[in-house]
Amino acid sequence: MKFAFHVSPNLQSKHSTQMIMRDLTIGLLIVFAASVIYYFTAWGAAYGLQALLLLVCSLITTFVCEAVFAKVKKQDIKSTITHSFGWVTSIILVMMCPISIPPYAIIVATFFAIAIGRLVFGGFGFNIFNPAAVGRAVIFASFSGATTNLVTSATPTGVLASTFSWMPGTEAALQSYLDYCGGWGSLLLGTYPGAIGETFSLLIILVGIFLVVRKVIDWRIPVFYLGTIFVITFVIAILEGVESYYGIPGWLWYPALHLLTGGVIFGGVFMLTDPVTAPTVPSGRIFFAMCAAALTVLIRLKGNLPEGCLYSILIMNTFTPMIESALDRPQLEQMKKAWIMIGCAAVLSLCVSFYAATTVRRVNAPRTIEKTALASVAAVEEVL
Repeated sequence: MKFAFHVSPNLQSKHSTQMIMRDLTIGLLIVFAASVIYYFTAWGAAYGLQALLLLVCSLITTFVCEAVFAKVKKQDIKSTITHSFGWVTSIILVMMCPISIPPYAIIVATFFAIAIGRLVFGGFGFNIFNPAAVGRAVIFASFSGATTNLVTSATPTGVLASTFSWMPGTEAALQSYLDYCGGWGSLLLGTYPGAIGETFSLLIILVGIFLVVRKVIDWRIPVFYLGTIFVITFVIAILEGVESYYGIPGWLWYPALHLLTGGVIFGGVFMLTDPVTAPTVPSGRIFFAMCAAALTVLIRLKGNLPEGCLYSILIMNTFTPMIESALDRPQLEQMKKAWIMIGCAAVLSLCVSFYAATTVRRVNAPRTIEKTALASVAAVEEVL
């Protein structure tokens, strides 16, 4: 019989699961509150109330699913709900959705996120896939038609993917895109319609720094995820000869455009860092994040989907047990194998860069894009 063990010292963290989830909940609610305030002030009370209604529907569905699960398992309902932290999944799921999603869709998505994404595996701590990502995938696959009447038909991510093929290669082309979405400041502050909580990039970064300082999330995952996306798109910009924008080199503004558009910052801070579905070994987390970044860029530039973050997370979740198994060995042997794996992830990233650069053609001419304003408040009131 073969025994594998790790020698001392063995460190214990003073951070309990309750403390970690409390800080994570506070960070998520800060971003959600900022988004609600934006919709209240920019689009009217009906939109702000719609965001709150979606959260309430998701939370109620979560608590009902967990109560039924506790009843079936003959466990204490209150203890099960308070120790499963399902509200974190609900908040993340709602923040990933557009404001136009109807309540019935968020209820169905929450059921799949909690019941299928978590409870069928045994509850909190046993799930393979990120539950919120499972719920969002259900919405994307089954309710996409129900989310195009207000916002999602003309989000900056959709326009950049469909109109510019993720490659506005000249100053004029980029300017036409920025005129549509409100400029760099709008991309940074999230002052445009889209997913409820994914757009306020600056606030998400600040909250992410807070969570890193509090040791709620591991800094390696967001840093290597976003850093790898930057490096891949940096290489693509050089190979494609992306032009400067008012003196800003193309190899600088093009990676920034990828980071500020869509949900990569939100995904890197709040989703990839999920302690249950991410590897526990620090070097494994680096490999995990780098591979997710390569998949994100590959799906964006070569897939039929406007956003690659969601599916890159779900794909890498399937490899987490394999990563854990590969690095479950004595320290010196583990580090040697970890460096090999990280090197392979770096090679994969470069391959994605060269492949995308040779197959994607930049858009040089400016595009005239009609701004599709949000539908009337009455349209939202119909789903309220």
